[in-house]
Amino acid sequence: ALFFGVPLKYLSLLILVVQNSALILVMRYTRANVPEDQRYLASTAVIMSEVLKTLVCLVLIYYTPQKPTMTRLVAVLQRELIQKWREACLLAFPAVLYLIQNNLQYVAATNLDAATFQVTYQLKILTTAFFSVVILRKPLSRGKWAALALLTVGIALVVLPKDTSAYVMAWFFSTEYQSISEETEAQSVGNQSNAEGFFAVLAACMLSGLAGVYFEKILKSPTKPPPPSQPEEHDSAQLWIRNIQMSFFSILVGMVFVVLLQDGTTIAEKGFFVNYTHLTWCVIGIQAFGGLIVALVVKYADSILKGFATSISIILSSLLSVFIFNFSITATFVIGATFVIYATYLYGL
Repeated sequence: ALFFGVPLKYLSLLILVVQNSALILVMRYTRANVPEDQRYLASTAVIMSEVLKTLVCLVLIYYTPQKPTMTRLVAVLQRELIQKWREACLLAFPAVLYLIQNNLQYVAATNLDAATFQVTYQLKILTTAFFSVVILRKPLSRGKWAALALLTVGIALVVLPKDTSAYVMAWFFSTEYQSISEETEAQSVGNQSNAEGFFAVLAACMLSGLAGVYFEKILKSPTKPPPPSQPEEHDSAQLWIRNIQMSFFSILVGMVFVVLLQDGTTIAEKGFFVNYTHLTWCVIGIQAFGGLIVALVVKYADSILKGFATSISIILSSLLSVFIFNFSITATFVIGATFVIYATYLYGL
């Protein structure tokens, strides 16, 4: 398949690289060096991302390979959300997990530099593999287990405190150890709490792995054929319908248990869109389109190209972090990131 003469698999790869890099960098930029009372509310940003994703999916369903009419769109929504409410409720669990995961991403972006966030977030490969073995009973080859071990070692090197990594490299090369913590504090940009940021990433990866595997199990489970009076939806339409169902539960639970309970007082005083800027809307848009882009990549590309896109994103984010956030690249970060990149490629083989 071509788009203006460009193969769709390479176009989707390029889009995924840009999306992965831009989300981390822009999210970090909007949270770095911003006092807590001047930050936009992450809870409302997550809700608006789900709302935007729902609107995009509605447009995509409207223009699926059938005659686009508003009557047909309303009929599809009534059937999938009301008549099939039991099936829709199965998606409430992964929807809540993704809701918490998306909120944790903002916590991580507030406390970790973009490069470290990008690398450590690849831990979701390990958690997804774990839940695939436990829930789906998927066997993993020795090569994939080796890739997961290499991934774990790489992330462990990346999250080493800079003083520790400097000490390790000084011991390895038999050179004099010099503390770099003061220099790093003076040069680094943003709110830093590495422990809080790393635990947020760890929790987000666990939730991402569980939600992704559970969602895969639902998609692959046998479904009842529709009655003759109800034409079966196109495969792509089913994917957008599932996204709408999950967004519905995310918005419902998020508004009640996250927005109102956590930030209700602030919203009552300052409004729902307090401290929003054009960059905030940029983050919301990138996050909303992220899931849809992954679906595009899965459809037109393969896992090797997806891993290649992830590797390019890590390199790009790390290089841009040096210029945007004064991020200092250490030897252990380079080694760890190299391990992660190679493990991502190896796991996709």
